[in-house]
Amino acid sequence: MKHFFKFILVICIMTIFKNGYSQPDSVTNTITNFNIIGGTTFSYDIYTLRTSDPVFPMGSSSYYTTVNAGRLTNPRLSNINPKYTIGSLSNSYNPMEVHLFSAGVNNRVGVQLFYTGGSGEIITDDPGLEGYGERIATVTMDIISTDIIIDTTTLKWDIVNSDVVSTNFRTAVSNYNGIFTGVLPVELSSFTSAVNLNNVTLHWTTTAEINNSGFEVERKSVTENTGWNKISFVNGNGNSQEINNYSYSDKNLQAGKYNYRLKQIDFNGNYEYFELVNDVTVGVPEKFELVQNYPNPFNPSTSISFSIPVDSKVNLSVYDISGRLVSTLINNEFKSANYYTVSFNASSLSSGTYFYRIQTDKNVDTKKMLLIK
Repeated sequence: MKHFFKFILVICIMTIFKNGYSQPDSVTNTITNFNIIGGTTFSYDIYTLRTSDPVFPMGSSSYYTTVNAGRLTNPRLSNINPKYTIGSLSNSYNPMEVHLFSAGVNNRVGVQLFYTGGSGEIITDDPGLEGYGERIATVTMDIISTDIIIDTTTLKWDIVNSDVVSTNFRTAVSNYNGIFTGVLPVELSSFTSAVNLNNVTLHWTTTAEINNSGFEVERKSVTENTGWNKISFVNGNGNSQEINNYSYSDKNLQAGKYNYRLKQIDFNGNYEYFELVNDVTVGVPEKFELVQNYPNPFNPSTSISFSIPVDSKVNLSVYDISGRLVSTLINNEFKSANYYTVSFNASSLSSGTYFYRIQTDKNVDTKKMLLIK
């Protein structure tokens, strides 16, 4: 009889192990894909991956994160997983909800799944392409402007209040991955352009700046289908809660269509792009013009610009004060109607007054320049 009871005990223990009750159900929850949009909104994704063997049907679960007070507000959901909605195959859930709860110095953002009955949906154990399992939803929040200098913003899991619960009220053992730590970026309120002949002036305004090193100004030609090129850098104002106005002039462009964008860079190397919503068109010149060289006086190089309203052959030459030809910059070349800029290097010449002369099929003009060494 004694051996019989021992046998029964062994059978019971083996049955428990076989059914998995000695091994708790487990999941890994991840926050990732942090994204800052236009300096005004911040978003992140919530993922869940089943990491235990037993099948685990999702029940009424809560995903809580915390963020510094006064940083983010107005949470809303997108990309909601259709498995956990009222339209799922099992039809077991109410609409997913998101709430912002004040909790001391931190705010808690809660994404809540409400199970209403039915078979429930099985949490995937497939890590997928990103390795996080299945996305529960995307949370998007507004970035708050305050009247104080904001330091590092931290968004992380609130593991005390978060739980993943099965349809029969078993709570899974959860592991938590992901954290965002950084400064929230510049808030750009406007970005516009203005064209004067072949010069483009960009204007932009910020309403708040945090850790802002400055702006790379980038341009690409739509006409020639080129990539983005950095053309300048404009210093930022670091930390500021005031309105700051910026401008940059892109001069002596050829006729064509252009795109512009700003690459706002933090002191720690983080960056964000702001793209001009419209293309900028520089038209063909309306009249012939030879522009005064710049700089003038110069040493030893200067730039000479001219515009021609129709296609023409062009000669551009430089003479000394006695009328002797010292350099031919353009030698009877065919040029399309456009704006042009040519560099002149006078390192082999002595100081003095020089003249540059342009001749086209229909026009001739001469201007004076001064070389000082």
